[in-house]
Amino acid sequence: MRGFSQSITYLRESPTRRIDAIRERLKRESRDIINLSAGQPGLPPPIEVRSLLAKQLVEENSMELYGYTPSQGILELREAVSEDLKRLGGINIDPGNIVIITGGQEGMFATFMTILNPGDEVILLDPTYFGYKPIIEYFGGRIKRLGLRMDDGFRIDIEKLKELVTNRTKALVIVSPDNPTGNIIDRDTAKAIADLARDENFWIISDEAYRTLIYEGEHTYMYRYAPDNVISINTFSKDPGIPGWRLGFIYGPSDAIPKLKLAAEEMTYCPPVIAQKFVSMYLRSEARMKHMRYIVEEYRSRRDAAIESLRNYLPEARFIVPRGSMFVFADLSNYISNSEKFAEVLLEKFGVTVIPGTYFSDIYKSAIRISFVVENADRIRLGIKRIHDAINEYGKSL
Repeated sequence: MRGFSQSITYLRESPTRRIDAIRERLKRESRDIINLSAGQPGLPPPIEVRSLLAKQLVEENSMELYGYTPSQGILELREAVSEDLKRLGGINIDPGNIVIITGGQEGMFATFMTILNPGDEVILLDPTYFGYKPIIEYFGGRIKRLGLRMDDGFRIDIEKLKELVTNRTKALVIVSPDNPTGNIIDRDTAKAIADLARDENFWIISDEAYRTLIYEGEHTYMYRYAPDNVISINTFSKDPGIPGWRLGFIYGPSDAIPKLKLAAEEMTYCPPVIAQKFVSMYLRSEARMKHMRYIVEEYRSRRDAAIESLRNYLPEARFIVPRGSMFVFADLSNYISNSEKFAEVLLEKFGVTVIPGTYFSDIYKSAIRISFVVENADRIRLGIKRIHDAINEYGKSL
């Protein structure tokens, strides 16, 4: 009988993809569009590593750069990732416990494909990255939300978390540094979550996409405190900045890795070899740490420009200064009530893209996520001024 899976109805087009499509249409109409929505870097990888790869492409005459690789990823890259985790986080991950994946999105899909059964409960923070909800629901999971308060710095209340845990709890998803808030989980909170996961026997899914984009403080590796309960999802889309080349990695306990590898294999068979070779060179190059320091300083300056502009143009906006990631999550409830309608008007009438807070939160429906990494500081200031202008003209009706 011809028809479709009921599960496919849980999947939705990414809001960033939809906004990008509108932005491209307006650009073709010669509109000046300021991009404050994209979750991708505005700076390319270091030229030294690009040059090394170009040289290999010219000189390599075998199929090494064009053929299949092992489904788990080439050993050279898994060893380089292991070394990098040791260097940056002081954690020892055997290369055999690392799976190279075709981007963080595949990592999310493979992880929940591996751990979820219909009816299992997954705890998501509110606000949190919008990509987790449809995947969990696709696999029959039930979502429970732990609301976080901006006035409390989006701190995780461990006692409230305990109240959500039941015998059906399969996993808790932690994004740190966070998308959209830029918050970072501290060590004491990480330890308390790890203790709870061990006691109640559930998974911690640790999304570390922005682990190297830290402006103040440090990244806490959840794996350090509960290695048997943590699956960590990582991407190379943010650092070194190759979102279009689709590469990332998962690490976790040895009993989970073979299953994660099989899940990823069924989706893409193997990760793109050219991206694997590039990142292998990057992680082991002298340019790696230099580039990381450079992008952190540059993005910090752009973040500061965004914060200054928000305070100047939107003094009644509420936000915390992000200590990591690429975004400011600004609550505009003193100006507007519907962030989706506002984002539409802002793009169509004022040429600025932002992501509505409703995609991340059931609480902050008047918030917007502002990306500060794509545009330069002057364009960020102009974009936030246009947000101010849009509120002045349309705010009362939205």
